[in-house]
Amino acid sequence: MSDPRSRVAIVIGMMRRLCELMQAEEALLKEMRLARLEELELEKAALAGSYELELRRLRVAPEAMAALGAEERALLEAAMREFQATARRNAERLRQARAVVEGIARTMAEGAGEGPAGPSYGTAPPPTGGTPGRVIAVAFDRRC
Repeated sequence: MSDPRSRVAIVIGMMRRLCELMQAEEALLKEMRLARLEELELEKAALAGSYELELRRLRVAPEAMAALGAEERALLEAAMREFQATARRNAERLRQARAVVEGIARTMAEGAGEGPAGPSYGTAPPPTGGTPGRVIAVAFDRRC
């Protein structure tokens, strides 16, 4: 595809779709709809790969950018800013979700009497006397 306007339009379309996917991903995280989240991740990864390829093509063809008018460049720049902000926000939300899941797993392992290198579930010996088990309260904040 040699028309620079078409190439830029494709890149902008990809950025917008990636933004939509990241926003949908955040909504699914809030709703704890993890099965749908996995499907979304596949689409996001495929689109991100295509986006990188198109962006690389634009970078190695400076004449394509030079052929754009001021309005088209401004549109591309605005789309890139929005994309970068959405990507940063999405990465932070994913980090937060991961930290929550890791914390829950750690708490569950500790509650089962396992250390970091302890036995896996179902292999711990039955309790013999000693202190009784304890209940651990867990709360999930669906707003993050």
